[in-house]
Amino acid sequence: MKIFTWVLGAIVIIGGVLWYLQSTKTQDAAMNSDMGTYAYVCDNGSEFSMSPSADVSEITLEAGAQALFTGTIKLAKMGDAAHFETTTGPLVVFSGAGEEVQLTVGEKMAVCNPKPSTDMAPWNWGDPGEGGGLQQDLVVIVSESILGKWQATDDPKSARIFMENGTVTDWYENKSVSTGTWKVFTKEKPVTVAFPIEPDTAYLQLTMSGTQADNLNFKVTKMTPDQLELIYMDRGGVLTYTRVE
Repeated sequence: MKIFTWVLGAIVIIGGVLWYLQSTKTQDAAMNSDMGTYAYVCDNGSEFSMSPSADVSEITLEAGAQALFTGTIKLAKMGDAAHFETTTGPLVVFSGAGEEVQLTVGEKMAVCNPKPSTDMAPWNWGDPGEGGGLQQDLVVIVSESILGKWQATDDPKSARIFMENGTVTDWYENKSVSTGTWKVFTKEKPVTVAFPIEPDTAYLQLTMSGTQADNLNFKVTKMTPDQLELIYMDRGGVLTYTRVE
């Protein structure tokens, strides 16, 4: 009788433990469940899908046709805005406003919109004026996209190199002629300049030494993986560059 009672008690305890583990697993699964998968197509023809977590603290991106990345990657939310970044490996940045998003992978950037679907409505990241928004991320996006060496289209002997540490070097005929620092600014994240700063616009300020000891201010009017166009705000004129490396 004592053995039977002991065995019965053990069965009850084991059953309780199994029930608790299964219950915990079910709760964890519910907490970590996603909120659907949303397909995007970008202006460069690339495609990917996005799956937000239940609390939208992270998103999972899965590469589609001609995607800027490969496989599946997870991005964590940064701050209060609709802005997500990878925390390990190569930097991938995802920013949303309304239904439109911007995806930056290394030096490549694309503007993407929901792929038409009859099964579900597109994900809406909210009004840019209410805390999210693509334009709040212009400084980050342009700062990441401008890195590298750019050759002047009107003079192949002239080049400008933007480094990740915030330094810039002007080269002419493969010789350094001027060095300095660079920063991107917007109306939301301004610097002191003598001209009005337009909303939803990125600007570039160079503080040069050597042959040009001055602050040079430019409006960024075009930024693609291969082309850069700047309007010189202080003296007028347009500068165009092609990416070299």
